Amino acid sequence: MGDSTETKLISPSCIGHFGLRTTPDKFEAMVKWHLDFFGGSITLRTEQAAFLAFDDEHHRLVIIQNPNHKPIEDRRNAAGIYHIAFTLNSLAELATSYEQKKARGILPHWPVNHGMSTSMYYFDPDGNEFELQVNNFDTPQQARDFMATEEYARNPIGVDIDVDEFLRRVRSGEDEAEIKKRPVIGQRLSRWENSIYFKEG
Repeated sequence: MGDSTETKLISPSCIGHFGLRTTPDKFEAMVKWHLDFFGGSITLRTEQAAFLAFDDEHHRLVIIQNPNHKPIEDRRNAAGIYHIAFTLNSLAELATSYEQKKARGILPHWPVNHGMSTSMYYFDPDGNEFELQVNNFDTPQQARDFMATEEYARNPIGVDIDVDEFLRRVRSGEDEAEIKKRPVIGQRLSRWENSIYFKEG
């Protein structure tokens, strides 16, 4: 039998699901927010948990409530996962997604062009951060090549987006490839100055 270390390591085929813990007083708000955010449905609900799906998988998210769960007091200094990103197919989808969420009272705290992606970041009722992104390049290799440039080294954070101007450009029929081009603004090494949540929190 050969040495298994010489073969390629097994990688997952996809992300199956993720789980969130919350407190009983936030449970209903959390379930509603994630249903609205993902355009999902409940596949199973118990007194303690809700299993949500938004595609053909049996569930992509489970939200569990427990009175012993404690909120994170300051996420700026907390270790652990700080955001999860999901990909949309086009800037037109991102624009429609923004409008649909806005109509349900869900607004992004940080719209940004990272260079390799155009993104909008949202906080759920517990302050968990979720990103909706559209890839700015046609291939992953092109994105990797951009990330290896001096421009990206000087600004690995991105350029903030004016949402009204973004919507105007997308709805005007302008070529999405032009909208995806990131302006050059020089050095930028911090992302949190944009966040209303952290300014006020």
